[in-house]
Amino acid sequence: MQPDYIVVGAGAAGCIVATRLTEDPSVRVLLLEAGGSDRNPIITMPGALPFVYERRQLQWNYRSGPEPELGGRTIDEKLGKVIGGSTSINAMIWNRGNPLDYDSWAGEGLPDWDFAHCLPYFRKLETFQDGPNEWRGGDGPMRINRCAARHPLYDTFLRGGEQAGFEVTADHNGYRQEGLHVAQASIHDGVRWSSARAYLRPALRRDNLDVLMNTLVRRVVIHDGAAVGVEVGEASSARTILCDREVILCSGPVNSPKLLMLSGVGDPDELRRLGIPILAEAREVGRNLQNHPGVDIQFATRRQDSLVAELGPLGQVKLGLDWILRRKGLGTTNFFETGAFVRTRGDVAFPNMQYEFLPLYRQVRRGKVVPLAGFQFWMDLSRPASRGSIRLRSADPAEPPWIVFNHLDARQDIGDLIAGLRLARRIVRQAAWAPLGATEVTPGSDVESDAEIERFLRAKVGTSYHPSGACRMGSDAEAVVDGEGRVRAVGRMRVVDASLMPRVVTGNLNAAVMMIAEKVSDRILGRALRPSDAPYFGQARQVA
Repeated sequence: MQPDYIVVGAGAAGCIVATRLTEDPSVRVLLLEAGGSDRNPIITMPGALPFVYERRQLQWNYRSGPEPELGGRTIDEKLGKVIGGSTSINAMIWNRGNPLDYDSWAGEGLPDWDFAHCLPYFRKLETFQDGPNEWRGGDGPMRINRCAARHPLYDTFLRGGEQAGFEVTADHNGYRQEGLHVAQASIHDGVRWSSARAYLRPALRRDNLDVLMNTLVRRVVIHDGAAVGVEVGEASSARTILCDREVILCSGPVNSPKLLMLSGVGDPDELRRLGIPILAEAREVGRNLQNHPGVDIQFATRRQDSLVAELGPLGQVKLGLDWILRRKGLGTTNFFETGAFVRTRGDVAFPNMQYEFLPLYRQVRRGKVVPLAGFQFWMDLSRPASRGSIRLRSADPAEPPWIVFNHLDARQDIGDLIAGLRLARRIVRQAAWAPLGATEVTPGSDVESDAEIERFLRAKVGTSYHPSGACRMGSDAEAVVDGEGRVRAVGRMRVVDASLMPRVVTGNLNAAVMMIAEKVSDRILGRALRPSDAPYFGQARQVA
């Protein structure tokens, strides 16, 4: 039977869209995923995150670059190619973003995307450990828990931040994001709580949902200006699958713009260069690309003061047995159990810097991530001004696209990262840290002047794996999709993933993408939750 909807990509958004649409038994959905099953212990076990990062079979293995402002370097960009998408390989950190992120979207002509309209969907999708309130949900599919943060270094990080003049916020996903915090994670009963586990697995019992794994979508089939289906498979055995209503691209922040261009929707000059028939002009496809550029700031301590003391050979055996037998212990954590959202300067309306704290530091040696005695701040820029692009290298769907983020192209981004590094150093100089006698490893205390720090940044900046924006949502004629994710240049087609964000949000993208999927699913079904009137910190501030 021909499906009503074809959903391309079983990731954070695709699992939700397919699940919500098939709640109507009269609607038939086909969900297509290029990767395979997520039923793998290294995915399920939160503490196995480093091994997931190294498992190339679970990823698209894309790289950005050469990056023109980073000396021509290429940068690894981890994106999940597996059921659950990037929610099956990410660090499980649960951050919604700042309420003013969404108010800024509304200020750009998208009134239904202010925080008041988004908050009900954040609440709908989660069950929060502390129970529901006006900001948090109590009966949603995603199980969100506070991290235990038992190691003494987590408390040292919080106390040092307070001594440096920052507050510890009670719930950075509630009234106030800004400040230091004990992290929250999509981990429940000791296992990774992905979009696939929360949404898709319960929905698989429905007769009106079909899932095809290991299925590469080559292009969207467009006839008379409207999407009618998709072409799948290898070139020698490609076949077309038709649908009755819509094709919904949930392929992720890189593959959705890539698929649009492969389908003949994009900049005519670019398509013509590759011999792709031009079916619809949409020059902004692939542009407005954003990410969170960041870098590690690392310090060495005595072994007994760091979490590394618990991760020797016997400790690793204990970790594995505790998790296998009891779903307890260090195997149940992602290790990023405290963090912060702070401002590096007074003229920004809300936090422009994020820290994720680890009570050890890590280096890559002989291709493997090695934990070492100490601690580190992963510091990333939450509000980058630099913009990049995604372009096709060829008309071959199997060929990776050309991704260039243009990190540090904007001078302000360099200034903010320099200030962020100095701020991290200031936190570590507070009295709470004094008993540790920590020594700065990266970049090192000899890297002091702005020029020296800038050289360090250009040599070491990576990303938080948060690409977004290359199918920009907006009310203007240049926007790729409208406020309901509908592709402006083509009928019967939507984009629902991080690529539609006009501006990247202040925080990890997982929660925001899920909220987007819940909200657009309701619009497809012709309904909407009422906006919230819950207050939030910064409401009276000027929207950036």
